[in-house]
Amino acid sequence: MSKNHKLKELTLKIIGENELSRKKLLEEIRKQSNISDKTLNEILMSFLKEGKIYITGYDFDVYDGIKRIQSIKADGIIFGVIKTDPLDINILINQLESDDPAEVKDASHKLKTIFRGKMDEIKNSAFEDLNTNNKALLFNRIIYYLNTQPQDQKTVLKNKLAWSLSSEKGSTDLLKNLINYIESQNE
Repeated sequence: MSKNHKLKELTLKIIGENELSRKKLLEEIRKQSNISDKTLNEILMSFLKEGKIYITGYDFDVYDGIKRIQSIKADGIIFGVIKTDPLDINILINQLESDDPAEVKDASHKLKTIFRGKMDEIKNSAFEDLNTNNKALLFNRIIYYLNTQPQDQKTVLKNKLAWSLSSEKGSTDLLKNLINYIESQNE
């Protein structure tokens, strides 16, 4: 196994344990392995491009008390792992109904990130007949439709949505079918 592959695995493992800023991630990795800034940047960019991680926020502590911030430091970017297991996604879907606004916002952000990735898969496949231009609007329409259904239908749709957003075999086809079904119900 190459050194770079081991660094990728280590990076993903550490991000998976906690959402960390680039600065804190670098500190954690350097406790276990020697890594350069450039190598970490390359790993992070490849994970972002592959849809394995996403940006969850920004840590302003990297400015050490500076009041007037005029530049963005990459060290403050906070990364998290995108979990594409159907069970993890189902938990996120259920969190959309939480009484805690922060939990709803976080779950919505994560689901939209996953949804955009799946829509990119659809766009790059043979499903050219599906309009994927406004992904945020389409995602919101799916969630709205889901929430307007009776409880038994809602449960079935939640499970199908969770599976369709996962990395399981056939999930992309299921998402296309689910979108087509919801679109047909709105006509």
